[in-house]
Amino acid sequence: MFVLAVIAPLLAVLATYIFYPAMRLIRMKRLAAVPHPSNYSPKVSVLFAAYNEEVVLEQKIKSILSTDYPGELEILVGNDQSTDKTLDILTSFGSQVTSYTPDQRSGKSALMNELANRASGDVLIATDANILFQPATLSELVHPLSTPSIGATAGQLVYNKPNTNTSTAQNEKAYLNVENSIKLSESQCFGFCLGMEGGLYAIRKELWTPIPEHTYMEDFFQTISVLRQGKEIVFNQRAIGIEDISTSLEEEFKRKIRISIGNFQNLKRFAGFALKSPYPFGYAFLMHKILRWLTPVFMLWILVGLLFSPVSMATLILIAVSVPFQLLLVKINRPGPLTYFCAMNLAMFIGMLRYFKGVQSSVWQPTNRNQE
Repeated sequence: MFVLAVIAPLLAVLATYIFYPAMRLIRMKRLAAVPHPSNYSPKVSVLFAAYNEEVVLEQKIKSILSTDYPGELEILVGNDQSTDKTLDILTSFGSQVTSYTPDQRSGKSALMNELANRASGDVLIATDANILFQPATLSELVHPLSTPSIGATAGQLVYNKPNTNTSTAQNEKAYLNVENSIKLSESQCFGFCLGMEGGLYAIRKELWTPIPEHTYMEDFFQTISVLRQGKEIVFNQRAIGIEDISTSLEEEFKRKIRISIGNFQNLKRFAGFALKSPYPFGYAFLMHKILRWLTPVFMLWILVGLLFSPVSMATLILIAVSVPFQLLLVKINRPGPLTYFCAMNLAMFIGMLRYFKGVQSSVWQPTNRNQE
């Protein structure tokens, strides 16, 4: 009984957070760098949604215009009824930027669908308003697509404040580093990564699948849609996007709730595909994503199991002693790894409950930019 109540869910948590990441060291293959094709430079359309992004928008657009991509480039921005200077900034770029403003707030997914329909490029670059490009970013996203079997390229996000020493920033940085390593090993071993970051990926326009209404994690939706069409996804470490690192636990908590809602939307949509393709897709989906998304349930399962086990008194004492201390760390924004892990899983649990209540809108409030 103790094994079923405690050991089984504990092994599930260890599998997704310890075993699967560690397996990347075994899976990793040293592959020769993909050469840049000298004659492959299709027209590219860069798409992103913006809502009250005046803090980062001008710098974002300038970073796109400063890339060294040799082919034709267009920039399309969906302005989701911004109330700040977002529209003024877009207008200031004249014909270099095409903007679209819906009649009412519609959310990122609906805006990206509209922008994809309006785009004239052969390759769509999906990004976010706060992701800054480097000179080689576009070229590195596009050149793997010269191989017909590759349908999309996932870029690598890195933080622009590597020396930020707040606890939240350090925890986020560690998490991102592990995620990038896992995606690289998946790409090299399986021919896909789970999944592309919504802030930085390239996809052939003919492979773009209209995003269902009220979808939160549209990047993961497009990831699996590309795989279902029989194409590979390459993770390119050299396609770099610079992101401002979050230093606020509160902001990360809200972001993880939104992510969790989208996770369960996609689990419902693609569980059947995982059963039809048990390896490698089903295996990677289970180990990298599904077990992680269910970790809050496993943690609750473990806690209940401990309370009804011979060590229940010790469990109660541990909770009584640790909870006030952990709450203090959260209040002063100094969460340690354990506090951060528990807080983020609580956010995922809340997101799961909101998903089961029903999702009526994907309209969003962006994370505060340039946090100090």
